[in-house]
Amino acid sequence: MVKGGIVVHPSSSSRTLALGLVFALCSAACSTTRAPKGADNENLTVGRLRHVNPTDVAVLPVVNMTGRSGLPLDVMRAQFQDALADLRYSPLALEYVDSKVVEASFDPGALSEDAILKVQVTRWDDSTWDLNSRLVVEADVYLLDTKAPEVGNALWGGHVIRRLDMVRERTITATSAELMQRTMQTFARDVLASLPSRNPAYPAQAR
Repeated sequence: MVKGGIVVHPSSSSRTLALGLVFALCSAACSTTRAPKGADNENLTVGRLRHVNPTDVAVLPVVNMTGRSGLPLDVMRAQFQDALADLRYSPLALEYVDSKVVEASFDPGALSEDAILKVQVTRWDDSTWDLNSRLVVEADVYLLDTKAPEVGNALWGGHVIRRLDMVRERTITATSAELMQRTMQTFARDVLASLPSRNPAYPAQAR
């Protein structure tokens, strides 16, 4: 800074104050723009999960409630299975679960699992998929205790709406099947972002 023809250097305290102000502004900006992971899943709530702390989870076949055909339900289910594993749960092999599904019904606890993941797709809006690679999926997603598998006693879950914008992913995927797999991966991980990771410090509920 030039003052009266003399170059005046700012004092160290002034520089420290300025740097502190910049840091505070950056911190405030970051805190307002970065929402907690899963915060936009407003209707997904934790119930009795902490008291049960399940380990083995049976991911049931996804139920299609939309009235439409051709939905990638198996792909979605596989992605939920993978996402659960990343959260330290132990999802059972899908083929093993299917061996106990009879006429679209499953007897909770038939595989000695601690919990079941139940997904029902209620809306599938792909009206802008071909043009803009955007998809809206609504679903009821619940993690249920095998000892009390009623939705009213859910360990975690609720109704979720996810708007999936896959424009960037379309430019880096070779096939439509790969793009849909990425889309279902994003959907499953966004939904389960609201599910707390399994805490190995607490034992599972006695069986």
